Amino acid sequence: MKRLALTGLLVVAMAGMASAYGGGGFFQGSYLPVPEYSNVGRTAEITGGYGYGADRHGTRRGGFGLAIHDAASNDLIGAFGGVISGSQVRTGPLTLSLNLWSGVGYVSPAVVDSPVGFGYFLEADAEAGFALLPWFQLSVYAGMQALGSFEASSIVSSARYTPVVGSRLSWGGF
Repeated sequence: MKRLALTGLLVVAMAGMASAYGGGGFFQGSYLPVPEYSNVGRTAEITGGYGYGADRHGTRRGGFGLAIHDAASNDLIGAFGGVISGSQVRTGPLTLSLNLWSGVGYVSPAVVDSPVGFGYFLEADAEAGFALLPWFQLSVYAGMQALGSFEASSIVSSARYTPVVGSRLSWGGF
């Protein structure tokens, strides 16, 4: 009997951590090379896909994959995969969140002035989403993005950073 009670308690506790919120979809963004806040010096387009879950406390966890292309030449600047962590607040159909995207992948050596193409990606952003339907949400975001090479001698000096803006389309539970 004690074993059954303990098992029941554990099931209820685990169910409390389960989430009905979260989504996945695709996004499109753009570099905003503002001279005071950017050392990139070019415009670029960011496209990719993502997915996340949010617990009842608003903690977000998920993953992403993305590619960054030069807007003028369409040359590949980088391609990364990684994790999403953040926090969200929901009220009715509106969701506001602060997110950190961090990942690893390919970065063009020509962009970061490094002979090594293995690089890192970081983005901190604020997002506002509106659920058009209970299972479909449109979001806009703005933040700062950085990428660089993992070459030991230039891990900091190779960093390129710039403001970004974009939109995300998500399917899930909102």
